Amino acid sequence: MRWFLPWMLAAVTAAATSGVLATAGKKCLAVYQPEASMNFTLAGCISTRSYQPKYCGVCRDSRCCIPYKSKTINVSFQCPDGLGFSRQVLWINACFCNLSCRNPNDIFADLESYPDFSEIAN
Repeated sequence: MRWFLPWMLAAVTAAATSGVLATAGKKCLAVYQPEASMNFTLAGCISTRSYQPKYCGVCRDSRCCIPYKSKTINVSFQCPDGLGFSRQVLWINACFCNLSCRNPNDIFADLESYPDFSEIAN
């Protein structure tokens, strides 16, 4: 069964977190959560309910921020033509800054690890 990461569904990319930095005295902001709920979109279809997902934040040093605790949730979508479908989405509960990373703070660096996404990595 295929599952999708929240940032693959929503219009949240590196640009959305570009202004998100750890506060003075801290080395990382492990979790970033937008203030407002939002609907996921996939292929022009919109989720039937809004969500307030968490994203892994940024690390100020050479570590990368990765999911630590996560689960999959079922998200239902409604399309403009009236058809609907559901997809499993990775739901991040907690993140941490890890030392073993190829491209620190590159949120797309690990896409090659997921099936069907190796062609867009790099």
